[in-house]
Amino acid sequence: MSILSARLNANAVDFPAPHGSLRACVVIPVRNEQAVLPGVIAALAAQRDLQGEALDGHDFEVLLLLNNCTDATAAVAESLQQRFPQLALHIAQVVFAPYEAHVGRARQSLFDVAFQRFERLNRPAGLILSTDADSRPAPDWIAQNALEVAAGVDGVGGWISLDRVERSELPAGVRRLFSLDVMYRRALEELCSLYVPQVHDPFPRHHQHFGASIAVTAAAYGRAGGMPLRASSEDVALYQAVLNSGGRFRHSFRVRVVTSARMVGRAQRGLAEAIQAWNGLVGAASPVFVEPAHAAEERLARLGLWCSHHPGGNPPPALTITPEVTVAGRGQEIGAAIRALRARSSALLLLPFRDRLEAVRRRLTAPANTGRVLA
Repeated sequence: MSILSARLNANAVDFPAPHGSLRACVVIPVRNEQAVLPGVIAALAAQRDLQGEALDGHDFEVLLLLNNCTDATAAVAESLQQRFPQLALHIAQVVFAPYEAHVGRARQSLFDVAFQRFERLNRPAGLILSTDADSRPAPDWIAQNALEVAAGVDGVGGWISLDRVERSELPAGVRRLFSLDVMYRRALEELCSLYVPQVHDPFPRHHQHFGASIAVTAAAYGRAGGMPLRASSEDVALYQAVLNSGGRFRHSFRVRVVTSARMVGRAQRGLAEAIQAWNGLVGAASPVFVEPAHAAEERLARLGLWCSHHPGGNPPPALTITPEVTVAGRGQEIGAAIRALRARSSALLLLPFRDRLEAVRRRLTAPANTGRVLA
């Protein structure tokens, strides 16, 4: 028995049997979300196809796993079943032991259940989609995910934006840092695309593969060995597991979700914690430091060279993960880094891809760098 098979048995949760026409399974971990749950369920009940017609209620379902709730979430969820009878909304409740009472355990259980449902239907192309209770998927969210998968990828990270009203209520300095972070990540993605172009995930693309909007096929989930158990960042761990097993991911701006800008969240290392951190920096009048642009280009150039030598391989994490830098002397102020990254991308756009990599080879094989070449 495989590790995934053994875990599937351990993670069994009691949901009604899936409909025979099921094509998409939306999973949502829920803990004390009585106030926001109606918003996400209403958004899912309003899902449309790409022509604007309502999705067939038998083609998709929504699984809620209410874990360790101490408020009225269960009653609210049951009332939503009555409010949206056209929606296949299934609810299960569980109390995890304290050591595993976290979003990673809940989301893993849900993905495992969804995988089992598609296995039961012998439907490896079935799509497992995740969102969060404080998020609202766009009306074509399921359809756009399916469209991206039909184009030849195994997973999709959707574009997650902040609720406009809640964002407007954040301190001005926090809004500024949020915008700078988005611009910085986009500048990194553009530079990466110039050194490591991916036919299945071309620029413009984004950096997000997070729980509020991440989708994988059942087949890809099985090949990846399922979602690794993490107390936090379980979504990122799943993304990496899919890549490590040969899967392809698309970071699509067409797949859209709006999420809460609250400062008190349910998950460790989630968006709420990031907003709290930005608020602290604003209060202390501290600048934000990031990986220097020259170091980022060096890392991404090496990544491009590595990928050219190892097509289809899994690059070393040191080349793919942007390091966190929080102190002056080791990092660069984020605004300056954005400007420098954009300038480098503009310069590289003038060169054919082959010339970009050849310049990297020459630089890394110079006498001072011969010991650092990645074979």
